[in-house]
Amino acid sequence: MAEKTSNISLRIPDEYRKRLQLQADKKGVSFNAHLLRVMEIHLMNSGFGPTSLTSGTGRLFQIRCEPYLDNVDETTWAYFIDEPKYEKERAYYLIGIGRTILRDWQVKDKAQVSKEVGLALLNYYNRRGMEADRLVWNQYPGPENDGRRVLQVAEVPETLEQLLDLLMTDKWVDKYVSQDEKSQDIRRGRPESALYR
Repeated sequence: MAEKTSNISLRIPDEYRKRLQLQADKKGVSFNAHLLRVMEIHLMNSGFGPTSLTSGTGRLFQIRCEPYLDNVDETTWAYFIDEPKYEKERAYYLIGIGRTILRDWQVKDKAQVSKEVGLALLNYYNRRGMEADRLVWNQYPGPENDGRRVLQVAEVPETLEQLLDLLMTDKWVDKYVSQDEKSQDIRRGRPESALYR
């Protein structure tokens, strides 16, 4: 089903219109599509758009997420870290919660709680000065697990509320996380020259 749209008349200075049209032509999109993208980026940066983070270095990241795995061992979501400025996906993380935690917390909606905890973790790492696209976890060995994190019962408090409080006050410690010098997409083979195209 298509999104609802509204027609509006927008009056902008000719100089802005020309600049926006040049940018749209360069990207190969319509003027309207480009203007919508500029507005979306502005809304994300001001906290009104989709889930986003602004790093300590001023970089804006958009987070998209979707369910990845829900079985007897864990409930995990996939988190796609996009950098709207370059219209590139910079990282792809799998963040989940082990079944024992969900049972101990007496969670009714495993999927929703797992999603919210994953987003809370990404915000926590961001507040601690880590770039969202450079996170690495050494919980599981091997390059195929670059970006995989599953919380286990020994590393969290007794309730979900206690974990969220610890994350909000920056008092929780993740012994598995570190920050690489390069973003995950570069580590996985994207040439840096492709970043700015």
